[in-house]
Amino acid sequence: MMMMMLTMMMRVPRNHDAMLRSRNARARTTTSGTPSALSRRKRGGKSSRASTPPSSIGMDGSTPKTTTGRRRDDSDDTEENPSGGETQTTTRRTFVLLASASVASASETARADAKENNIFDEFPDEERNGDEASCGVKSLIVGPGFGEFESVSKALLASAEEGGATIEIKSGTYKERIIVNKKNVRLIGLSEDVVVEWRTPMPYESVLEVTSENVSVENVKFTHASKSVANNFGAFVKEGGSLMLNNVSITSETGSGLATEGGSIDAENVKIYKCKNHGISAFGNQLEEPKSGRVTLENVAISNCGGDGILLRGGVEVDSRDVKIDNCAGFGIEAFENVQGAMKACKISKCKKGNVGGDNDNYDGNGVSIELV
Repeated sequence: MMMMMLTMMMRVPRNHDAMLRSRNARARTTTSGTPSALSRRKRGGKSSRASTPPSSIGMDGSTPKTTTGRRRDDSDDTEENPSGGETQTTTRRTFVLLASASVASASETARADAKENNIFDEFPDEERNGDEASCGVKSLIVGPGFGEFESVSKALLASAEEGGATIEIKSGTYKERIIVNKKNVRLIGLSEDVVVEWRTPMPYESVLEVTSENVSVENVKFTHASKSVANNFGAFVKEGGSLMLNNVSITSETGSGLATEGGSIDAENVKIYKCKNHGISAFGNQLEEPKSGRVTLENVAISNCGGDGILLRGGVEVDSRDVKIDNCAGFGIEAFENVQGAMKACKISKCKKGNVGGDNDNYDGNGVSIELV
């Protein structure tokens, strides 16, 4: 009996030591199969911080081949008991690797889709990272509210460089000079009492100046006063610019109300009054040939001006109908220097110098045709 008990006591530690040695071997063996840091220190070698998790080491001390991001076969998930007993199932800690691989795969897929669909092509880097003026803004509001621009000029500055903006103006008086140098810009007053006023001691400063194409203004009242010298205009369209006016009024205390030199004006439902000089001054371009400059008027009323109601000269073209001119100090209409076109249904009254004046060629059938009613 004593011999049998001693034999059993000796077997247990031996089997237990074998299991411990196998477990320690798995924990201390590096990824490349080299001895663990602890065993290397026992031999006087240098230690390594990197180690392979126990689940990646075989029972014989070798490192099985694995594929990152892919679950191994079910046969890789079991190990035999080194004592010859039943097999043990080892839980693999591969879910972290699988999750990481899944996230990486999703990110790569998203980047590939973005590249394929070109979703960033509409927003070049210089626009995404630029300032307010390069954001390509298409619609803006001017007014006293939160997020609105305090002036039309600041809204224009914030609009896209290539133009194409619509600027809506709330009720109020805006004391500023508006210079439009971007194409396809619309200024729209949102009520009947939108006033833009510019009074300055400086010369040559119109309340509205247009140098670009396809600019339009609706429902705005313009008031102007600038130092009185040559080319003193309330609203001015320069050569190459084009302006469309609808439901607009203009007054200038120091010069002509509406003018162009080589530009294009389309005015409909417009009132021009109390101008120190002419109501409208329309000239062709002054320096080059061929001449440019065009004025189209419909339902336009001009009154109480210190010069002519309409002054045309320098090869400008005119096309108008239903124009009313009243109580001007000069002629109702005066035309010089090869003006071409037709003015139909003009009603002129109380102009001190007469209804029509200028070169004979400009109103006797050889140039501009003026039809009075």
